[in-house]
Amino acid sequence: MFNKKKCRKCGEKLNKSFDYCPSCGLKIGEEEDWGMLGKNDFVPEQDPFSQLFSGGMGGKMFNRMLSGAMKMIEREMQKNMKEAKSIEKQVPLKTNFELYVNGKRISPENIKITRKIPTQDKPSVKKMPKNTWDNDTIKRFSDLPKKEPKTNVRRLSNKVIYELEVPGVKEAKDISIVKLENSIEIKAISEKHAYKKLIAIDLPISKYVLEKGKLILELGVKE
Repeated sequence: MFNKKKCRKCGEKLNKSFDYCPSCGLKIGEEEDWGMLGKNDFVPEQDPFSQLFSGGMGGKMFNRMLSGAMKMIEREMQKNMKEAKSIEKQVPLKTNFELYVNGKRISPENIKITRKIPTQDKPSVKKMPKNTWDNDTIKRFSDLPKKEPKTNVRRLSNKVIYELEVPGVKEAKDISIVKLENSIEIKAISEKHAYKKLIAIDLPISKYVLEKGKLILELGVKE
């Protein structure tokens, strides 16, 4: 009985817990009558760390501060690494070792290290050979099956280069180069073939090179 009150609009009796009049729908109390925080006089508890990493203003500011601090730490680490490498280059490493040969100690000052540079086999450049084939070589050439070598010609400013493919020919003694009146006769012998080429050109022979199954003939150009 004491918990009842009347609606100020229609006079209907109301329970104290009512927010609205069931008869006319009038709002019984205003939000400001419920205190500073409203009808529910409490604030939900929030995790302060979730606020820091959330998308709010405080969270964005904290993320910027954290990113700046990480970049500063990274720059300092890179700087320290560069300084350490520089010190390693300036201060030579000290080694302490002893070398014994046949039971005798060898001082490191007496040890010399030499580096051998590998040399490449250069093709042998020969001057114009004479036709010095003996009778046995001539007979071998006659008995072997004949084959004309593949030829590639290059003309430079002051010379002409002939490249003849003679696979199997290994030594200069198996080659015969004869300068005829208006041509050059080339013969070569391998174990399986007898090569013959007639170059119809009247140029002086400068030199030739036998390299990896190729006979390279250099001819001078007449001025």
